[in-house]
Amino acid sequence: MKVEQSGFQFDYCLTYKRTEKTENWFLPFEDLEKIAIINDIYQTGPIFFSIKEVPGENQYREFKYYLPINEQVEIETDQDLFGCESIKVEFALKTRNIADVNLQCMQEEIIKYAKENQFEIESELYCIFLDVYNDVIFDFYAPLRNEVQK
Repeated sequence: MKVEQSGFQFDYCLTYKRTEKTENWFLPFEDLEKIAIINDIYQTGPIFFSIKEVPGENQYREFKYYLPINEQVEIETDQDLFGCESIKVEFALKTRNIADVNLQCMQEEIIKYAKENQFEIESELYCIFLDVYNDVIFDFYAPLRNEVQK
């Protein structure tokens, strides 16, 4: 696994939060895209999400999905699941995967890598989903607690 230090920033993101089985990570993508279209919102970047462990649960994770958009918006829905926020991760361990991805395994691998190399990482992992000419690429970011130069 090739790992480098990197970061990312998106100034405006439509957000959606839910707890879901790990293998169902992709289900909200279509919902976010529909909300953007219905509300005439312009998407400016790839959909991505954060994944956190749920205490006491092995099959479920807490997901927060982000859809980068061009400006701050307020979405009126019956549910309090949607929001709009900025996100900036300055220092993170980053790895890329172009094969079929098992999120739970990837999360465990990056945690193991961090421990072996004495990095302190935050509890959530960010996954940026890139669709490039019908190939899927995943960029995984594990935010560092402190900047480290190695």
